This record gives sequence, C-alpha cells and structure tokens, in this order.
Amino acid sequence: MVVTDDREAIVGSHYRAAMDGAVNGTPEHDQARREYIEALRAHRNQPGGFWVAAGDAQAASEALTGSRPIQDLTSAVLLSDGASRIADRFALADWPEVLALITKSGPAEVIRQVRAAEGSDPQGRRWPRGKTHDDATLTYCTQLGEPVSLPN
Repeated sequence: MVVTDDREAIVGSHYRAAMDGAVNGTPEHDQARREYIEALRAHRNQPGGFWVAAGDAQAASEALTGSRPIQDLTSAVLLSDGASRIADRFALADWPEVLALITKSGPAEVIRQVRAAEGSDPQGRRWPRGKTHDDATLTYCTQLGEPVSLPN
C-alpha cells in the first residue's frame, strides 16, 4: 500500500511553467522560483491547498493516512519529498521497486540514486524542479530488526 500526499504538487502545477521553463541557477529561474513560492503561500495550510506542519503543528490533523493490521505488515518506509524524488520526480523506480531496492541495498542506496540523478541534471533540464537538491530523508522499519533512519 502506498500513501502519498501530492496536494502541493497539484496546487503547484498551476504556477510552475515559468520556473520549469528556466534553467536552474540562472537569474530567470531564481526570479520564477521566488514568484512560484510566493504564489504557493496563499495555498499553504488552507482548505483546498496543502499542509505543512513546520509552519503550523495543527496541519498534522490534515495528513493523509492509511492503516493496516500490524500482523499484515512486514515493513514500512517513510520518505521525505526529497527522497521520494526517486519515484515521483525522476521516475527511476516505481514504488515496489523502491521497496525492493531498500530491502536489498538499504536506505542509503535510495539517497545515493537521488543524489546521482540530481547531480546528473543540475540545471533541471531533464527533471524540472524548484531546487537542484532537496533534503532527502527516509526511515525503513521492519518487524525483524531495529528501525533504520538516515538523515540527509
């Protein structure tokens, strides 16, 4: 089961054209990114927008969630938006492949692949994005071992 919250991306898609059309690191991209961020502010922590707990702890009550009986779980993975780029921005793997990669090679391999993709496209031409590098964090939990958490 995959639970993702793409509300920010949905809202942002209405404002991204100028930013995505400019090369990362250029004055044009920087200006378009500032305008994009300003446009998103009106939708942050608002009904019909998207929710950011860092700005308002009450936003946590708006989180999208899922549940499964504990006996049905063998593992769980939580990814920040920077780590989830492997699947949702760069399309280097689908969600079952991401889980298989973590199971086989560990969480650090996901981060390594995200950083390699970012490094291969610093100007955002292949994968338009607001930031060349985003924070990338994931936690992988299994019933058989201790949780593994990997910060940036």
